[in-house]
Amino acid sequence: MPQQDPETCKLSAVAEAQAAQDGGGQLISRKTGALILVASAYVLGGGGMLAWLGFLILGPWFSLDFGFAAFGSLLADTLLCLLFFIQHSLMVRRRFRVWLTRSVRSEFHGALYASASGGCLLLLTFLWQPMGAAWWSPPAPVHWSMGALILAALAVGWWGSRSLGAFDALGVKPALDAFDGQKQAGSVPFVVRGPYRWVRHPLYLVSLVIIWSGPVFTADRLLHNLLWTIWIVIGAKLEEKDLVACFGAAYRDYQQTVPMLIPKSIQPLVPDSHERSIDND
Repeated sequence: MPQQDPETCKLSAVAEAQAAQDGGGQLISRKTGALILVASAYVLGGGGMLAWLGFLILGPWFSLDFGFAAFGSLLADTLLCLLFFIQHSLMVRRRFRVWLTRSVRSEFHGALYASASGGCLLLLTFLWQPMGAAWWSPPAPVHWSMGALILAALAVGWWGSRSLGAFDALGVKPALDAFDGQKQAGSVPFVVRGPYRWVRHPLYLVSLVIIWSGPVFTADRLLHNLLWTIWIVIGAKLEEKDLVACFGAAYRDYQQTVPMLIPKSIQPLVPDSHERSIDND
């Protein structure tokens, strides 16, 4: 593996693949195409996330009932989950992004990913096959406690997203900047801020809290929760392989200090990168 500055990660594989393209064969080569992709990211990406959040909190609030038997319903629900898992895990891999530069500029990868992910979440939400009555209806105090826990998790999720820098969950900014003469940075700094000082994957932890705090307990919902929990843990481990390859020793030191998902201290385990940079000035 080539030596890199431990504080930055140059996305060389994707950048070099993009530079090797001569501009031909690109599916999105005009601003109109970029705007359509951005609109798709907002509608499908944003709509999918909101629909799935509603599904977690309210249960299958809208779904097409195909009249399957119990096994058929569980199989259909499993396939809907796997569709999202495969799409997400494939499109975030560096090898796939290198291949994608042949037909889609790297500046559009984020918006394309958000559109595809949102589309899969919409399919999961609207085609989900519920099974029978709830196994347990929590009493009012537990129900409201779960609601408060979800709100707290959403607040931490917002904090974690803001800690990553400019908030662009749908990947639309690079797509718009590409036609305004602005270039993406050639490297990504290794920074640790906000909830990342307690766990390495706070957004995954937030997802797990929301998934298991929804006051709906049926066979299909238990299946959903178990599948998503397994996938989140596996996905976090796969993501960390890319992060180690990206940041090298800096990320390995971070791994040894900060737990992956479960906080082990009330106090932050590493200093805030912003505060550290000010101290070094």
